[in-house]
Amino acid sequence: KKKGFFMKGLIIINSFTSSPAISYKAWRLMSEFRLKGIECDVVKTVDLPVIYKNGIETIPDIDEWGFCVYLDKDKYLIDAIEKRMPVFNSGKSTFLCDDKMVTFQALRNSGIRTPLTIPAPLCYSQSPDQGSIDLFLDIVEKELGYPMICKESYGSLGKQVYLIKNREELELKNKELINVTHLFQKFYSESQGRDYRVLTIGGKVVASMERINDHDFRSNIAEGGVGKPVTLSPEFIEMAERVSNILGLDYGGIDLIKANDGKPVFIEANSNCFFSEIEKVTKINITKILVEHIISRLKDMNLI
Repeated sequence: KKKGFFMKGLIIINSFTSSPAISYKAWRLMSEFRLKGIECDVVKTVDLPVIYKNGIETIPDIDEWGFCVYLDKDKYLIDAIEKRMPVFNSGKSTFLCDDKMVTFQALRNSGIRTPLTIPAPLCYSQSPDQGSIDLFLDIVEKELGYPMICKESYGSLGKQVYLIKNREELELKNKELINVTHLFQKFYSESQGRDYRVLTIGGKVVASMERINDHDFRSNIAEGGVGKPVTLSPEFIEMAERVSNILGLDYGGIDLIKANDGKPVFIEANSNCFFSEIEKVTKINITKILVEHIISRLKDMNLI
């Protein structure tokens, strides 16, 4: 696309979810882009098949659009689209956030405080050696104690996060996930059902809320958590912005908790975080700020 040409945006959503939060986010983006004179189409991943033939990669009708806001995690599709237009967030940032263990690896040696974390060894076998399993679980038990957190490496909305209270539960959950990539983490009981969702755009904090769930150890809104506005200390803001910049996020939801010493601990980063609850709680037009950021980036690329 050359500067001055009409540009239409592409908003990608997952084909297999009917979450109101995703629909709301896509609608809000369309509305804010339209106010800036840019039309966007919301398209499901299944409608953009990536086809390979003799080493040539094609996506039918992809030339209709000049940029993409990617609200999914499909790394194959985002890579193919990114070869043809700017994508927000980038494929690299999406990849770094999608796999929770990869996120921690990206942050190593950065000075970011994180929970003690142990990834489970990869297992392809349907009947693995029990002695090897016991050896690994002995290490997990010794290092983390109970209760501890178990997370599948891929997951959303808190659905793949589990609280492990004893050895029996540890063995059962590890057996259940034996062929699924997962990890174990220290549990901060002082933050049970509480965390801070911090929204960053262009590497800067634009909004934050405390999420509280009195009925579950997970604070996620999808699990019954409720958001309320919060004013974060400079230490929390600095951590969220550092994480966002290390991961290269145009926009992101950075989840932090407060340890007993009052200092922040990084939990995870979300490359396609929802806006509905935090916009409602903070009364901040986060979508408008994101759209203005994307337009600024496109101008810097000399595309509009």
